[in-house]
Amino acid sequence: MNKKIISVLAILATLTCALFAASTRKDIDAFLKEYETFVVKAEKAAASNKISDLMSMSLESVKLTEKYDKIKDSKEWTTADSTKYLNLTNRYTKAASKITSDLSDDTDALLNAYSF
Repeated sequence: MNKKIISVLAILATLTCALFAASTRKDIDAFLKEYETFVVKAEKAAASNKISDLMSMSLESVKLTEKYDKIKDSKEWTTADSTKYLNLTNRYTKAASKITSDLSDDTDALLNAYSF
């Protein structure tokens, strides 16, 4: 009787781990897709110099960070996933830097216009 219970528990534990891993894999795929969509929005905002678009994306950025924090330590990350994440992060950093630079230039011009 005890062997049957132990066998059932072992099977349940194995299935639970398999389901968790599958869910995590799915979460990573969903996160990377959502992150890529976010980065494309940032790139478009940078190209059109729409600072208001970047500001509205700040809430989305917080949500993505929370999602990443939940999956970042998963053993389901592949080398391809990590490479894609790093490439997306580099693209986002470049877009955000462009907008920040443009904002700085606009602020300097505004300050110079009102200097006495």
